[in-house]
Amino acid sequence: MDFTPKQLQYLFYLDLYKNSGRLISDLAGQLNVSKAAVSQMLNVYETNGLIRHSPDGLILGDKAEPVIAELKEKYRRIFPFFQGLPGLTEETAGEGALRYICWMPEESVEGLVQALKAKEEFNRIRWDVADRTTDRPFPFADGRYPVLFDVYRAESNEISMGDKGFAKPAIITVKAGRGTITLTRREIRYQSRTGKRFRGKLTRLSCLYGDNFVPLRPKNNEYTIPLHYIRKLSRTPDGTLCGTLRIKAETGSCGVSMPVSEADILFRFSS
Repeated sequence: MDFTPKQLQYLFYLDLYKNSGRLISDLAGQLNVSKAAVSQMLNVYETNGLIRHSPDGLILGDKAEPVIAELKEKYRRIFPFFQGLPGLTEETAGEGALRYICWMPEESVEGLVQALKAKEEFNRIRWDVADRTTDRPFPFADGRYPVLFDVYRAESNEISMGDKGFAKPAIITVKAGRGTITLTRREIRYQSRTGKRFRGKLTRLSCLYGDNFVPLRPKNNEYTIPLHYIRKLSRTPDGTLCGTLRIKAETGSCGVSMPVSEADILFRFSS
């Protein structure tokens, strides 16, 4: 059976209210339709084997369960996105999420679901603070090759100003599962909110290893960081191997030092 957007909404709320004891009234109120319209839709569902009645209430049929399971999974993914939109209550966010799932083209819904999955996985990777131990080799082939990265503000999904302080890509050197990552610092140019322009470079850099930040000293503008400073490796849904490095950085400009700030470097090692 092919479902219209309205019928999908009915199915979602049928599962929600199936044991309420006031099914028809609850559905009519939730969907802003008459009780007669609800009764008519329930008859259609029963004729098509989607539901059946029993002394204990309404029972969902085998045909309805996979459809509802898919609706609930999409809702679980999309509801937090709507919940985070300004001006929406939890109730209106829920209604908006369900309407989006039921009424928007399937490719649009799936695109948003995949984007939110990727973001969820990205955050899981970034905030997983379990340190790797030095006796566990990294799964990289021996050699020297470039690796892409971005620098984010600590505890945030926003790109840090420090992202401009490093040349890209970084260089990873591996031998027998051990090795280093080389970051090259470069001049940072930025403009304050008042319009004043600044130029400067990283003057201090330290990396979190275990419970402590380890200071690094540049040589010819290059910072060499042991690979085992990288926190737990994980793969994103598209297969990219990622790892994070927590840093503390200080930037100097015209003899003036900016406040020390923490940031996360997210390395994308391979796909």
